[in-house]
Amino acid sequence: FAIGDTLYTGVARVAFPGIPSFSPEKFAYIRSPNPSDYKSFRKGLDQLLDEGAVQALRQRNDDGGGPLILAAVGQLQFEVVQARLQNEYGVESVMEPISYTLARWADAGWDAVDKADADGKLFGIMIVQDRWKRPVLLFRNDWKAAALAEDEKYLELKPWSQPPNFE
Repeated sequence: FAIGDTLYTGVARVAFPGIPSFSPEKFAYIRSPNPSDYKSFRKGLDQLLDEGAVQALRQRNDDGGGPLILAAVGQLQFEVVQARLQNEYGVESVMEPISYTLARWADAGWDAVDKADADGKLFGIMIVQDRWKRPVLLFRNDWKAAALAEDEKYLELKPWSQPPNFE
């Protein structure tokens, strides 16, 4: 079971809106320093991500082969992930912090992000995707995020993400 799961014994179909993910403020690449432990590392990390310990981001069009970016509200979440990987799965991990401090989901989608990028509006902003392959923009400061949201309203930047509707 995971956060938001509901047990129901009725016959009518019931659907609840998903629990939003709020904007992380800490970002880091995570990797296993021991290639021989990769399978256990991946299993542990997948379990922790399913539990919602942290959020996972990837470079655009990365289907799992590239570096994984962990996103958290605070440093303690990273420390918990590393401790649990070590204690529960017996694997070491290395975190490499990324100097971004804010995430915004571009609700208008990839076409809007591509337009802003082609127009030179995303200089200094890291473009990544969340687990549902939706565009996420990482910023180094609040000022840049606020300026982009004001100047390029068509991006529909949001500080949270709603899970997709799976009906």
